[in-house]
Amino acid sequence: MKSLRVWMMLLLITVLVLGCTTPTAAPTNTSAPPPPQETQAPPPTQASGEQPQEGKASKDWKIAFIPQLIGIPYFTAMEEGGNDAAKAFGVTYLNVGSPTANAAEQVRLMENLIQQRVDAISISVLDSASLNPVMERAEQAGIVVYTSDSDSPNSVRRVYVAQALDKDLGYTLIDRLAMQIGEAGQIGIISGESTATNLNTWIEFMKEAVATKYPNIEIVDIRYTQGGSSEDALRQAEELMTRYPDIKGLIAVASTTVPGVAKAVENAGKIGQVAVIGYGSPNTVRPFIKSGVMKESILWNPRALGYLNVWAGIQLLEGKPFQEENIVPGLSDPVKYFADTKTLLLGPPLVIDANNVDNFDF
Repeated sequence: MKSLRVWMMLLLITVLVLGCTTPTAAPTNTSAPPPPQETQAPPPTQASGEQPQEGKASKDWKIAFIPQLIGIPYFTAMEEGGNDAAKAFGVTYLNVGSPTANAAEQVRLMENLIQQRVDAISISVLDSASLNPVMERAEQAGIVVYTSDSDSPNSVRRVYVAQALDKDLGYTLIDRLAMQIGEAGQIGIISGESTATNLNTWIEFMKEAVATKYPNIEIVDIRYTQGGSSEDALRQAEELMTRYPDIKGLIAVASTTVPGVAKAVENAGKIGQVAVIGYGSPNTVRPFIKSGVMKESILWNPRALGYLNVWAGIQLLEGKPFQEENIVPGLSDPVKYFADTKTLLLGPPLVIDANNVDNFDF
């Protein structure tokens, strides 16, 4: 009995002590805490190195992009940027293309995507006349349609996600080439498909720049290649150098034509005599900059463009209007929107040269 009273007193004292003690947070088990959740590496479109923390999509939208062709560094980088954005914003991204630049193939691919009932389709337009009707059919099927990399301004597209202003691309290339050839001499242009909207637009601005700024520069010829073939570009460059032995510069407009034009100048032993410039990715132009056949290439960051392309699709699908200046989680610089042309602009052209070509991997 005495023992029972002792135990009861001890129990009462314990309760009183616990009741007067401030509780502290403590783990309920003795096992090691779980490791922190792994964060994704930030997409290379960011200058700050921070992963987007906002702007998640309201649902898992299915957004498709049809490039002009697949299997080249430029469009591979765009695909990687699209995948970066899909992971960051929680959507599904489809990169659907053909290994050759063919407008009829783009039509077929878009028809397939309509049948799959994706939510949005973005396309780098090869031929407006061929693609405008199927773009309209996609919109009628309830699919959001827009363009990126190459536009069709007279179509039903909701917005054009542009790498840079077309005028800036055309003028910048001519300005840089003019510096290399002393603002005088004959130059030739070798492009991709003759129907490629973006390439033709840049060429028009090149012609305008020459006409308004460089009276001593003459564009002697504009050549086109089948599907932007590098082999065809090599042949066209050789023909231009034969026909115009005093030619001072060659412009490779399509990224795929850059190697062919550069090799033609190398093969002819005219490094330093015939300047080569174009819209080539760093990985494409690196060997030619190292060898001296090229001093510069004009481009932009295609991975950032692919990222912006997916973000734009999400805004369209969720009915969020573009602002005059947009903060895109994952991109370091604000993105401008021009309401008059419905153009979302990534930024100014990038000049690639010996000083920065090794800083990029696309």
